[in-house]
Amino acid sequence: MNTLPEALNSLTNTELKQLLANFSDSKKVLRKDMMVAALLDDMSETGLPRVWAMLDPCQQLAVCEAAYDANGHFDATRFAAKYDQSPRFYHPARSGYGHGPMNVLNLFLFEHGGTYQLPAQLRLRVAALCPALTPNALASLAALPEPGRQAGEDDDEMPTTQRNTSQDALYEVIAMLRMVDQKLITVSDKTRMPGTAALRAIEGKLASADFYDPMAACDASDQHIGAIRPVAWPLLLQASGLAELHGSKLGLTPTGIKALQAPPADVLRGIWKKWLTSTMFDEFNRVDAIKGQKAKGRLTPVAPRRASIGQFLQRCPTARWVDVDELGRFMRAEGAPLAVAADAWSLYLEDPNYGALAYTDDEWDIFEQRYLLCVLFEYCATLGMVDVAYASPHNARTHFQALWGGEGMSFLSRYDGLMHVRLTDLGAYCLGLSPTYVPPSRAASCVLSVSASLQISVTQGSLSAEDVLLLENWASRDSADLWHLDREKTVLAVERGQDTAQLEAFLQSHDKQPLPVQVEGFFRTCNKQGKAMRVLGASVLIECVDADTADLIAGHKDTAPLCMRAGKQHLVVQVKHDARFRKAARALGYGIRE
Repeated sequence: MNTLPEALNSLTNTELKQLLANFSDSKKVLRKDMMVAALLDDMSETGLPRVWAMLDPCQQLAVCEAAYDANGHFDATRFAAKYDQSPRFYHPARSGYGHGPMNVLNLFLFEHGGTYQLPAQLRLRVAALCPALTPNALASLAALPEPGRQAGEDDDEMPTTQRNTSQDALYEVIAMLRMVDQKLITVSDKTRMPGTAALRAIEGKLASADFYDPMAACDASDQHIGAIRPVAWPLLLQASGLAELHGSKLGLTPTGIKALQAPPADVLRGIWKKWLTSTMFDEFNRVDAIKGQKAKGRLTPVAPRRASIGQFLQRCPTARWVDVDELGRFMRAEGAPLAVAADAWSLYLEDPNYGALAYTDDEWDIFEQRYLLCVLFEYCATLGMVDVAYASPHNARTHFQALWGGEGMSFLSRYDGLMHVRLTDLGAYCLGLSPTYVPPSRAASCVLSVSASLQISVTQGSLSAEDVLLLENWASRDSADLWHLDREKTVLAVERGQDTAQLEAFLQSHDKQPLPVQVEGFFRTCNKQGKAMRVLGASVLIECVDADTADLIAGHKDTAPLCMRAGKQHLVVQVKHDARFRKAARALGYGIRE
């Protein structure tokens, strides 16, 4: 829609009459061409300032937003998110129902293809009349309003909890990799989700308790909050390619084995990057009160949604608190591509016939905001990328309760209690905002004594969770304060590519005396013997009919380079040479049957 005449001629006679009625000096005309001509005169170079003055401030802002849009579009959703108001396109109805006739805003913004558009020929002229537009900005706080309580809450409101997450994540990522390496996590082969026993085992290895107490009593709605971090870790490790299914249990991939010796911050950053593009699962399924999600085509692809949140996290200031509702508002105002529901009529609460979520008057609150809460709380916070401030989810966000099926529920998602997030230095590193990350230095929490008998005694203080995690990789625990270096564990660690230098540095930094020569010898021996053999590849064991046949094939110039002897009647052939060996053996007149 490039010209004003085109826009006016697209209106009906009734609509043109309504527009003309806004001018007290308008003449009564009946022909469409005359009405269009009269309105064009009102919107002429000299008449435009008068019409502009007839707009209220909100309407003027709406026209200005369209004037500065590359295509002249007015986005009502983005406008409402930015200014917390919406322009009126109609006069109030006399009866109080519906709306009245069109006002002069319709001489600037014309409905076209389901959207409002400012004709191209008006954009420069309108821009000259526009006040300076306020850029959309994301509000943030240096500190929360009160320790443990959100601003504006009444005294009887439930207090909030603040949780700093980076230190926990740096510890937990290695702890979870060790659990997977020891085949301690069972998951479903269909959903890849951990079961009840696995959740309990994971929770026992967390650096601190999960965000909510899984044993806490539920409210009258009988809704269970359930686990958050214990669910996130197995999914993140699988999505990032560090863990894979071995039967019913998770095991480390070769990449996961390498991650055991990598800096934890680098592992977390790698997990975030891989998770962004993984399609193994859709975390919106964790908003399990919303039914009908599993059928194909009900939800949008997950990777673009994750990417959108990642892009807006990059726009959050580091070390400042952001209200999650403010972040959602900012994303709407910026036109974030975060659509979750592809078919809102097929998504429902309680009953598909009555509880369809397309009946809501705010789809963003139901879908996009809940998805944002889930990603921030369950995945970003678990990875230590954001600190969180949260309350109980029960009755924290109640707009959905007006929907059919929502009246008996106290929360739509277990993440409804999340109130504020704060981007951490670790989060900035994972998002690529910082080129490096230096973990905070930690003062030694204990003094150790390492003896020639390979025993490690805690003589003062106590081991931290990180210290225990490190020792468990190389030593066995005899009592609360007594460990001994374990040859089998140490050889296994070296076999996996880990270096004893990390353990040596730890022991030396906690023991005032030099390490005994027997301990140094233990490390040298384990480092050598742990690398004594290596796998060249998978092989096939072939049994010959007799020793003479084995001698002939093992000695022939065409087959000898492709096989090795393994006893009198057996030959070993690497899988990569199998096809060539079979062809060469057949050329000699010998076949191989399975």
